Amino acid sequence: MVEEVINNIIEAEQKADNIIKESQVSAKEIVAKAKEEAAELIEKNKKTVQLSIMQKSTSAFAQAEKDAKDATAKCEEEAKALEEASKKNQQKAIEFIIGSMTAKYDK
Repeated sequence: MVEEVINNIIEAEQKADNIIKESQVSAKEIVAKAKEEAAELIEKNKKTVQLSIMQKSTSAFAQAEKDAKDATAKCEEEAKALEEASKKNQQKAIEFIIGSMTAKYDK
């Protein structure tokens, strides 16, 4: 009877050792799979971030180009308005000078 108990204990210890070894193998497999999935997720996120950066960059460049065109158009309008104003003032200045010279020397 004692021998049977000892054999049962030895058998139980062997089963426990096997369970521990299987658990260690399983744990290593789980860790390896988790690392692989993490690497895949990181790579996917990198591609997503790169695409997002590229889209935002393209959008920003397009907006900057539009802003530059708008600013150029506004400056051209202002230059044209100044030119028109200076033409009006130029004509008044010419008329003033001619009138002054005529009045002074046409006595």
